[in-house]
Amino acid sequence: MAKKKLTNNEQAGLIAMIGGILMLLAGISGAATWAALGTLTEEIIGNDSFNLVFQILALLGSLGGLIVILGGLFINGQYVKKMKMPKDKRLKLGKLFITIGAGMGVVGLLIFLVLVMFSDDPAGNILGAVGLGFIGLVLTIISRKKAK
Repeated sequence: MAKKKLTNNEQAGLIAMIGGILMLLAGISGAATWAALGTLTEEIIGNDSFNLVFQILALLGSLGGLIVILGGLFINGQYVKKMKMPKDKRLKLGKLFITIGAGMGVVGLLIFLVLVMFSDDPAGNILGAVGLGFIGLVLTIISRKKAK
């Protein structure tokens, strides 16, 4: 039996889901980074006036990979057919979710890299973080571009 070839959007959705899973596995969602940055800010300015802002950023950052996976589901379309959402709105929503999730991941990764540069073993920490997480971020960008 011949298998049906996947459409561009089905491929893009699967790529996004794989990228989101890699982001989660690598831990570059950004949550710990935002929390550490909040603690550092509190130490520098001497009060916790920005505590709520960093808690919200940590919450959004922790959902980075999950938001990318959800965006992949919307772009793929096979898993959200029961929603009866028009294709163009479904694609826009999926791309928006991927943009938010990947954006939090990129910002979290950049902040992580800056903080790691001041740690005891920067080379080892950078290599460990950039591996799967970087591949996951690249896959999310590819999937967003591929979706039509």
